[in-house]
Amino acid sequence: MADLTPNDILNKSFHQTLRGYSVDEVEEFQQLTSESLFHAYEEIQRLRAQVEGLCEQVERYRDTEDLIKNALVLAERTAEEARQRAQEEAELIKREARLQLQDEHNELAALRQDRRRVIAELTALLYSHLSLLKQQEKEDDKVSTPR
Repeated sequence: MADLTPNDILNKSFHQTLRGYSVDEVEEFQQLTSESLFHAYEEIQRLRAQVEGLCEQVERYRDTEDLIKNALVLAERTAEEARQRAQEEAELIKREARLQLQDEHNELAALRQDRRRVIAELTALLYSHLSLLKQQEKEDDKVSTPR
């Protein structure tokens, strides 16, 4: 069965008979036209259903795209917040480390100062004892030397 086009309908010529056009030819053409229009109508309905289905599918894809975009924005925001928290935590750790290092430097300086003080005290004590020993030696020399 051949599909009719608008030109087929416009260019169709009918043989004339005494009463006018051939009834059989006109009826045959009407039948072909009717079948062709029916098939065209069915095709239009099928295509409309297909378009409707595709529109629904596109809408689902758009919804999915929106969900993906929202998830991406949320992931980016979460990553940014995590990076910010990590940076703040790193700064806090560095600050605490600097304070601890400063405390250790201060403690080391105090220990060095204590060491110098102890050395000075021991040196003074040793000189004092040495002086006492020398004085004792002189006294021993005086006592042991006869006069």
